[in-house]
Amino acid sequence: MTKAKAKETKETSKTPFLAKLKSKCTNCTASSIAVYFAAVKRLHRLISDEEVPATGAWLKKPELMKRYEALPLSKRRHLSLAGVKAAQSYKQDESKWSVKMFRDQSVYMTERGKNKRSPDEKKKWPKHGFKAIKQAATEQRKRIRHLLKEEPQLKNLYAYQIWLLLKLYSTIPFRNTFATLNLKDKTKNYVRVPKKGSIVFEMKKFKNSKQLGEREVKLSRGATTALRKFLRYREGLVDHDWLFSGKSGGKLSRAALGKMLFRVTKQLLGRAFGSRLIRVLFATDNQEEIKKVDEMSNKLLHTPAQTRQYVRKS
Repeated sequence: MTKAKAKETKETSKTPFLAKLKSKCTNCTASSIAVYFAAVKRLHRLISDEEVPATGAWLKKPELMKRYEALPLSKRRHLSLAGVKAAQSYKQDESKWSVKMFRDQSVYMTERGKNKRSPDEKKKWPKHGFKAIKQAATEQRKRIRHLLKEEPQLKNLYAYQIWLLLKLYSTIPFRNTFATLNLKDKTKNYVRVPKKGSIVFEMKKFKNSKQLGEREVKLSRGATTALRKFLRYREGLVDHDWLFSGKSGGKLSRAALGKMLFRVTKQLLGRAFGSRLIRVLFATDNQEEIKKVDEMSNKLLHTPAQTRQYVRKS
């Protein structure tokens, strides 16, 4: 038995609910199971700090529903889905939680369709919008300039990659998908580094990959130069093939990348936010271009994707 498998077996034995969730969600990926389990734990913490029970009596407690309803929509919509998954795992009637889940999703989509900044977004919105990401990258570059004059060291690699990630986010507003980029395994999200020319990210697995298929993202000349220098710096400092590393030199996880973004944006910009707001800032900064594509598509009675298919190159 591998160490990973042994760890998973030990974890499942300690948390009987996790075993129930896995047995019910047979077609779910490991990452989806982890997300559902974390959400169920958050839901259970509304009434208890103990481990999620093996039986589902807690899911029917009026106190739980009362505390859930008192939460803002941004939190409720995740927890109502958790309620559905928990009820399914316990083989309970899920209808009450399903009604709340669809209600939360409907209200969320209605509010999102208004394209207004949420209270949370207003609080986190940087003064200069999307341009602030480039400003943060510039500031981080100043802070590490003296470190890059020294011999490459693991302790400095993390600070170096913070600058590189900010630079990448300033042109490629991925989610936390940067943490999944691999330098050797072409079956994963792969970093293709040609001897000459631009580096390409071959994106095979991302949130909408099942609907959109694989995508290639070509880096700008400046980003390519920055990444080539970073790759030379990291040689011999880590013993894995993932592009980015944690502080200890292991693979950087999506969660760790998210926490890093919140921390460094707070330090550099005075507002703590992650990749989701970066994507919102990017779309907002390019709203005129998006509007033009939408207007053209409407005149052609097309979707934006169909409109692009009509464009001919000389």
